[in-house]
Amino acid sequence: MSDKQLTDKIFQKLLNNAIDITDTFDIDLGGLPQDVVKATKDSSPYILRLRAAMEEQALAPDVSLSQLEFGLIDMQQWTTVHGNIITQALEKGDVMAVDGTPLIHHQRFLTGQVYACAVGGLTSRNPMDLRARLIKVQADLSGEHESLDDVERVIDASEELTESGSWASAFLEYQEREYAYLSQINYLILDGSLITQNLLTRKEGRILFRKMLSEKNRRCYVGVVKNISQGQQERRFFARALKTGELYVQNSFYDFLKPRLDKGDYTGETKRFAEEIGVNVLRGVYKPGRKAFGFECHREDLPAIVSLLWLERNKQLGFEIPFLLAHVDAQIRARYRPSETMAAIEATLASYGEDEFFDETDERMWR
Repeated sequence: MSDKQLTDKIFQKLLNNAIDITDTFDIDLGGLPQDVVKATKDSSPYILRLRAAMEEQALAPDVSLSQLEFGLIDMQQWTTVHGNIITQALEKGDVMAVDGTPLIHHQRFLTGQVYACAVGGLTSRNPMDLRARLIKVQADLSGEHESLDDVERVIDASEELTESGSWASAFLEYQEREYAYLSQINYLILDGSLITQNLLTRKEGRILFRKMLSEKNRRCYVGVVKNISQGQQERRFFARALKTGELYVQNSFYDFLKPRLDKGDYTGETKRFAEEIGVNVLRGVYKPGRKAFGFECHREDLPAIVSLLWLERNKQLGFEIPFLLAHVDAQIRARYRPSETMAAIEATLASYGEDEFFDETDERMWR
């Protein structure tokens, strides 16, 4: 069955199963809360079976990293063996968390686009160091404007700018990872996946990843995925099966991509990258407290990363991500507020005239 046939079949099933909750939504939310509880309870036998399989593949702290594919880790046990180097790094300020945020969200104007972001790094010794970057993309308006052909040329040039909607996210992700790469810190915690889909499919992104992950004197990086609820369902099942203080290596980045590689979704340089670099990037989930999070790191760094994620865990219930990552996230978002920047842009537009103001602003601000 092709992807299109599968999509059509699933959508048809959804339409057939739809029910009318017009008269019951205000009474019991259409039974949605009970449905969620039931789905959770019904999944319990499957979680227990998965848990049993995970326990059969427990990994000792001295396991061979070169052949490691998957397995369950007791984080405290591994930290007892491997944690000294991370304790020293934390004391020296040799651990940094890196995060970024939009200064203004990606905006599409009539003949151009703008986007700006800020990236910061925080260690236990130094205050946050910030770097802000602006990118402006403008259609070429330097030609003639006497005929409809000239107008069509400008429209086409403006349309080209809108074809890739993910470039703003890729730009931010690149700035974060480049910031980490150019730092003098040896242990670096990144917000989100270490290897992102946006950068994987871009040449400059793959070049940066190769520098980060294959240079002789490379640093130690870990990507922490704070929200796995919108991600791969398999990862969520493993996360639900974890107990507090455990980490599970799910697969390599290459194994994660392999179904799409086999289908031909990724070819050329992207495929070669997955085969050469992706085999050495491990993915998984860990549960330092009450909530589970995702992680990605180089396989050789796994002992240090297990210790770092355990020793640096935040104490806030349900938000037990690394302490430094929690604080760099809070500080950078307190410093920059995209809504305030956009309000200033709108005020400037208004000073030029009502036509420009109403044409370029979002109708939602008038609701």
